[in-house]
Amino acid sequence: MEKPESIELLPWHRIFGISLSDYFTGTLYRVELEKDLSIKQQFLDVVIIEAGEGKIPDELPDGLENLAAHNLLTYKSHQEALNGWTLYELSGHYVNYRKQVSPSLKILLPEKDFQLYAVSTRYPAELMKNADFIYAKSGIYDIKCPWDSRNIRLIVLSRISKEKKNAILITAIN
Repeated sequence: MEKPESIELLPWHRIFGISLSDYFTGTLYRVELEKDLSIKQQFLDVVIIEAGEGKIPDELPDGLENLAAHNLLTYKSHQEALNGWTLYELSGHYVNYRKQVSPSLKILLPEKDFQLYAVSTRYPAELMKNADFIYAKSGIYDIKCPWDSRNIRLIVLSRISKEKKNAILITAIN
């Protein structure tokens, strides 16, 4: 039996973009294809990575009990508001980071290997008015993501218990 010739896949993303480019020609809008989004340097505040050897600390600070292999943290001080935009940005960092640390874009590390944290010095009242969240304990909330089965762990430093295990977090607000 003869082997079929290899089939070259059509560049569907490019075809889609060219179609839109054609459609919007002569209008107020411009279409850009395969836009490189790495031009503007972006920084993720903190990444806590499981690094093989060693032991888990005896007692983790409140909110960090659910550490995964890769933990992405965004932090807002008393001068900045934690809001919906912050969560969108954190989600974007997650997507980019997951692609970078995975073996390939076709073989991504499993979602369970990642946990997202939003850490805020003050309570994000405006965000929480509309957020779907679960209260975990003093200063700790799990914000439900409508696009994902996982939650973003919110740690509000001004509301966590003043225990020794939380000293490393509390010093950030003093």
